[in-house]
Amino acid sequence: MDELLRLIEDPDDDSTGAYDVVDLIAENTTDETLVPRLTAELQRFLDKGDFYGRDVVGDALAGAAGVAALPALIRAAARDLGDDQDGLSMTIVELVEAGGPRARAFLRESAADDSPAVRETAEWARGFLPKD
Repeated sequence: MDELLRLIEDPDDDSTGAYDVVDLIAENTTDETLVPRLTAELQRFLDKGDFYGRDVVGDALAGAAGVAALPALIRAAARDLGDDQDGLSMTIVELVEAGGPRARAFLRESAADDSPAVRETAEWARGFLPKD
């Protein structure tokens, strides 16, 4: 985890190293102790307005938590950091398409959020749910 954060902050990293670490995290999803820290780091990058850090940590969180990462990723996508959100959007779409009933439940919860931006983002993501 520390290596991932170091690579995100390294101006000389071309993202290859960071995404290699993300892949390692995804391969070792039995370590759920990473989820709280990844969630906190996701929030830190959002607060900094760092969309690259948001995307990389979002991918790592998706790899570690699977579909359970959807609420945090939906909230992250609801924050406008001034980028196109292509990477984060793709991560959300992949989780929604593969998440089945759990994804549907998480999106239903997000659709009832107090934040209009979160509700709108959840509604967008619902469009990628497999048809019953």
